[in-house]
This record gives sequence, C-alpha cells and structure tokens, in this order.
Amino acid sequence: MKYVLPILGRCIAALPEAVVSALCVFAGALIYFFPFGRIRVAHSNISHAFPEMGRAERRKIAFESCRRMVEMALFVLASPYLSAENLRSRIVISDFVLSELEKLGRSPRPAVLMIPHFSMMETITMFPILVDAKTPPTGVFYRPFDSASLESWVKSSRQRFGIELLSRKKGLFSAVKFLRENGCVAVLFDQKTYNGAWTLLLDRLCVTTELPGILVENSKARCASFWATRTGFWRSRIDGLFFEGKTKEDITFEGNEWLSQKLRNDETARFDWLWLHRRWQLLGDVKNALGVRPGGETLEITLSKRGLRELPRTTRIFITPPDSFRETLALLPLVRLLRRSRPDASVSLLVQGKYAAAVGLFGVADEIISVPNREDGFFARARAFWRLNERYADIHLVFPDSLADDLQSFLAGADRRLALGRNRLRLFMKGVFRPDAAHSAEHVLLEYEAFMRHFGLKGDLDFSPFKTPGSFPKSRRIAVMCGGEGEHAWNAEKWCGLIRRLAASVGGASFAIFGDESDSRMAFEILKKADFAEMENFAGKYSLAESAEKIAECEVAVGTDCAASHLANALGVKTVAIYGATNPLRRGFAFNVPHVEIVPEGCPIQGGGNVGDVGVDDVESAVLSFINMNEGKCHD
Repeated sequence: MKYVLPILGRCIAALPEAVVSALCVFAGALIYFFPFGRIRVAHSNISHAFPEMGRAERRKIAFESCRRMVEMALFVLASPYLSAENLRSRIVISDFVLSELEKLGRSPRPAVLMIPHFSMMETITMFPILVDAKTPPTGVFYRPFDSASLESWVKSSRQRFGIELLSRKKGLFSAVKFLRENGCVAVLFDQKTYNGAWTLLLDRLCVTTELPGILVENSKARCASFWATRTGFWRSRIDGLFFEGKTKEDITFEGNEWLSQKLRNDETARFDWLWLHRRWQLLGDVKNALGVRPGGETLEITLSKRGLRELPRTTRIFITPPDSFRETLALLPLVRLLRRSRPDASVSLLVQGKYAAAVGLFGVADEIISVPNREDGFFARARAFWRLNERYADIHLVFPDSLADDLQSFLAGADRRLALGRNRLRLFMKGVFRPDAAHSAEHVLLEYEAFMRHFGLKGDLDFSPFKTPGSFPKSRRIAVMCGGEGEHAWNAEKWCGLIRRLAASVGGASFAIFGDESDSRMAFEILKKADFAEMENFAGKYSLAESAEKIAECEVAVGTDCAASHLANALGVKTVAIYGATNPLRRGFAFNVPHVEIVPEGCPIQGGGNVGDVGVDDVESAVLSFINMNEGKCHD
C-alpha cells in the first residue's frame, strides 16, 4: 500500500482528463448496475428524500451519485500529484468566502466550519494555496486508518498545503487549541453516527454529531457551512454561509435544515451528495429495529421551529399478517403499539384482498395494501410483492411461515426482513424469532408480542376494542354468527332453539344473522325455521367490512369461532363464542371486551371436541348474563 497509492495517483494525474472522466463513468456504472447492497441503499435514500419524484429522475440521481463518488476517489488519489497552478485553475472561491477570509485576516476570531459530504469537498483542504491573503490555522477532523502506511500517505497528501488533520479519536484537544488561537476547525457534519443528537434531515429521523455546536458553545466561535459545488470534472466553486445559532442545539438544527433545503432545491448539490451511505440507519442491531425512543432538546427545537407536533412518519414498515382473519385482528393491538414504539414510522399492512376492507375499518395502520388472496396462487402474490419493491421499505415483519412468504418478502425488498420462525430455516431474513414450547401453547397474540419485543418493541399493549365510525348499539338486537362448516358448525335446529328461548326471555328482542357466502344456506334454514322471531338476514349479502357497522349496533353477539364473531369482539360487542375443535386458549378473543368461550361438556379447555356437542342451555345462559349485565347498568 505504501507504494501502490503513490504510483496509482501519479498515473491517474498523468492521464488525459477525458480518459479519467470516461473511467469514472465506467466505474460508476459498475457500482450502479452490480447487484450489491449499497446501490439499494442509495435508491432507498433518494426515494425517502423525494417521495413525489418520478422513478426515472430518482435513478438519474443515483447513477450520477455513483459516478461522482468515483470521481471524488480518483481526485483524492491524483490531487497530491497535481501542481498548485493546476489546482488553482480548477478551483474558484466565491466573493463571499474571500471577503470573510479578509475579515478574519484583519480581525482574527475562531470559526467552526460544517462541511457537507459533496463530491469535491476535498478541494476545501486546499484553501491556503487558493487565496493570496494569509489564512487562519485550520484543522479538519478525519477518520484515522488502521493501516500505518495508508495513514501516512493520507496525512502527507492532505496536509501539504498547511491544513492539519485532526483524528476523530484524539483530536478534540487539538481542535480546542486551534479555536483558542483564533483558528478554524472543520467538521464533516452529515455522516452517520450513533452518538449525537436526535434530529431531522430531509424529514427523516437521524442522529447528528453535536461536535460543531459543542465547539461553538465552548469557544464562542462563529459557525459557517463551507461547501464545494462541482462546476466540471475535478472543478469546483467553494461557497459558504454563516449560521446564527449560538448553542449546540441551534447549530445542529440549522446545519441539518440548511442541508435539507440545499438538497431539495439545488440540482447540482443533489447529484453531488453521497447517497450511498446509511445516513439514516438509527440502530445497528436488528434487535432494536422496532423500538426507538427519540428525544432531547435538539429534537424538541427542530419540531418546534418547523411547526410539527409529532415526528414525520417517513420510516416505512411493511407487515405481512397471519393468514386467518381472526389472527390478523389479534395482531392489531401490536400494530397500534408499534406506531407508538416507532413514532417515526409509517406502518403498512399487506392484507389479503378478502380481508383488506374489514381490517382497514379500524384505522390502526397508516396504510392497508390489498394483496392477492392465498388461493389466487403464488405467482399472483409474487407479482404484487414485487411491485412493492419500489416502495423501499425499511423493515418488513413476516408472520406466516412458509417458503412462499420468504420469497415474497425478498421480492418486496425491505432493508431488514424479520420473521417468526418455527420448524424450518427461514430464507432471506435478517432476523428470525423462534418461540419456545411455552409461547406455542399460549394465545397467538402473546406469541406475536414476544416476536416483536425480541426486535425492540417498547411500551404497554392496549387491548381496548375499536369502534366503527358512527356506530351505536340498538336496544335488544342480538347478532347471530352462524359461520363454520362440519365439526365447526352448529346446526340450524340448535340455532332455532336458542333463538326461541332468547325471544321468550328478552322482551323486544330482535335478531340479525351474519356470515359469508358459504353460510347463506345455514342462514336460510335458520330464517325459515325461526319465523316466530323478528329477524334480519345479512349472511352472504354483506362483506365483513359492510357487516361491521351492523354488528356494532347489536347489544350482544353469539356465534361459532368464525370471522364475524372475532369482528364483533374487536368492535367492542359482548360476545358468546361456541368452540369445538379449535383451541380457545390459543385462538380465542384478543380484545378486552366481556366474552365467553364455551366448549363441549367434558372437552379439555384446549378444545378438540365437536361444536355440535355444546348444549343450547349453556349458550342461552351466557347470552342472558350479558343482557342482564346491560340491564343492570341501565338501572344504575
């Protein structure tokens, strides 16, 4: 390395400029088109920064950023072997910067320079040979290298014009010395860091170094941003502006706000900035992916000055929920908590089309994305997930456990894919949680909670039910959920017997039958045999979503373990459920609403019996207990 870099640098410096420019295009194309993770990071960063921008323009920015990154690297290698005259012909300093340097010459005072990571930023280290006036002593923070020979080459090449490099590890005392002597200290302020202040850059939550602000506070220095605008191949114009802040919080805010506006409004700067770095990666470990507790005075100042009451939800989280409707409903309290645990995140639920409208009623997620049903086939779902690839999700939680789900999550392309695993290897995942035997024996919601908390979910769960907008309970209406087939279904005779008893016991009672299209025959049989009661039949006529408001109007719901019964529970309706083969401990109701889960006499509490063995007496008693409960409240 000791000899390779000087030889390589001299060769590049000696080549015709057109050849080096062509080399940059070629190498930039290799980076852009080669399928490795960094270009995906660039596309994701640009998509988040400019969500309204067209795909072609975003790709243009990404490609140009790759090309200019190579141009920057080659300039770093070649510049030590370019003459001072050559460099002066390439670099222009703006009148504003020249005037400020003259002022510093006449009246020295300390200054802190915040340098953005633009492609020609290296030219800022060449200040001493670019101006005729004497420049103040200047130190620039840099990341030291482990290789002694590389470290030696970097220092000798970058310090040849009088700028001193300050190690990020040991350079703080030297920086303070520079400022005490009315010198300048330059800091690359827009790099990824895990130590600093929470703030916003391009409306995305990030951590920003407070070093410039700390230096300003301690030394009473002026603070400015100096940047190099690329004006041509290996050519730049150095410009700057001063910030008004005097505290570390104000300086950090002003720096990020200035850079955000620069990237949004200046096309040259937009192409120049290094989009390939993980600037917005908040946490290094996937075990913290679902829990971020941002705070601090800098973030409060940022939100206040921008007139925001909460963080912009610009982090993108996809969730593939479980296959069944009841388990998807059980997941909703966790989705509600996730939005509190990641206050910077927008949560999108990728719900099967047959359930999408019903899940969307609850307004828990920021977005419901309807994807093809399982029965539509793998390829229909794969195409839908591939179309999501352009959304550049940051996190994808996958609850179903199948090879198809692994492949579909890979096609969706989220940066971090986290899965619930059981007895097989989960492919393409960054993190997998495998529940133990205890988790597998409890309610699915608790298993899902353990999965999400394993990856950082924070806060207390809220099991309170949801209400559909505008719903209200109608006195004495009882919902009948007749869903289920075979050993999961009650027969029409038992339903009619129950309705007859309830009609006799509850004055003014009316009934409404709910179910999907497969339940239409059962509903017809009940309606025909229970003509003695006031009854409406909605089975097969309304979808789950369309049935929700009707169900919410009912005083009590009674049904088998079916989608409509679990919907009633989520809507806050007191519900009696008739279980048979299904395990009520694992597949029971999730929301904190009065409910009873009845299993056949002699059946274990874990289920496994025939629902037809449940007697009418037990169901009637449970329903009447809820009716009497309501009457007691009315009397109170």
